[in-house]
Amino acid sequence: MFLWFLAVFFCCGLCESEEGDLSYSLNIGNAIDVFANYGDLSQVTQVVSANYEEGDNVVETELFHEKNIRVFENVTSKETPGDPGIDMNILLCESFEDLLAKYFQNFKIEGTEIPWKAFLGDWIQDEIMRTFGMEFDLERDNCCYVLVKLSKTHKTVKMNVDNNIRSKEYVRREINSLNASDSTAVRRFMKSYGTHYIDSFVTGNFIYQVFKYKRPGYNLLKAYIKVREQRKSNFGNLRFYFSSYFLKQVGEIRIASGNKRIERWARNNLLDSQYLYSRPSLLRVHYNPILAYKLNEMLDNEALLGLNLKILGPLFKDRYKREKYREIVENDMKLWEVNA
Repeated sequence: MFLWFLAVFFCCGLCESEEGDLSYSLNIGNAIDVFANYGDLSQVTQVVSANYEEGDNVVETELFHEKNIRVFENVTSKETPGDPGIDMNILLCESFEDLLAKYFQNFKIEGTEIPWKAFLGDWIQDEIMRTFGMEFDLERDNCCYVLVKLSKTHKTVKMNVDNNIRSKEYVRREINSLNASDSTAVRRFMKSYGTHYIDSFVTGNFIYQVFKYKRPGYNLLKAYIKVREQRKSNFGNLRFYFSSYFLKQVGEIRIASGNKRIERWARNNLLDSQYLYSRPSLLRVHYNPILAYKLNEMLDNEALLGLNLKILGPLFKDRYKREKYREIVENDMKLWEVNA
């Protein structure tokens, strides 16, 4: 009877220990199962503009609310504060898929070459276009895109990984009993303890706008930017290449955190007058230091600017188990990538 009681007590203590290591917030070194929300990770990470209805109510957002578990005992990290000012980037995109790749260029998931599919792969085309402030348009052939981003980095956090990193005791027990040759057993382990760990992340906020180009106009802009970069001169005539003569569509200004108050401010204050009409354009910030200062004050720490997920190889001290685990995770990633 005493032995039975002791066994129950031990098991309960183990469960409580595992439950204590579970979290839904952003924790460096913690493990997640990428496949749990593959194709829709944007619903559990704040990386694109929210689609909730506009109004005066402030909607709180969470940077990260995916289930994760602490699998390492001795995780340490290094935190670097961001630049207090905003940074402007003009990203040239040869196609719509290239636009998605450029938007998620600071998001890395080991085992896949197309990280954006993990975030938006399950979304229909119309939903993705709305998220980028664009009207749905079947005409995509021979069209190019330019993504203008104004970013403000709050902090960068990176995990310190060394040879002495140790896994939690209950995780070690599961690994010791794991038959790595049994793919079904490995996938059960993946569901319980994850496929990847959070190696680094960047937080802050950024505001963005997409411009859809006719191919000739895009090529002229591309050549202009290349010459200016080679000469290391400013982009004084940049506005000309964003005129209606070259464009097929101008997207609405969006913000990664989904903060509708800032989006409304941008629509009302970043108007660019061309010919007989005006339209919001992020380029106004490039030419107006006062607007840049005001926008810089509003951008807060409400979104993920970057995320690096690495396969849970460091958990496995046994080389054979480590390689088999990586192989199964990478193969599954490629299958999900193709089917997303």
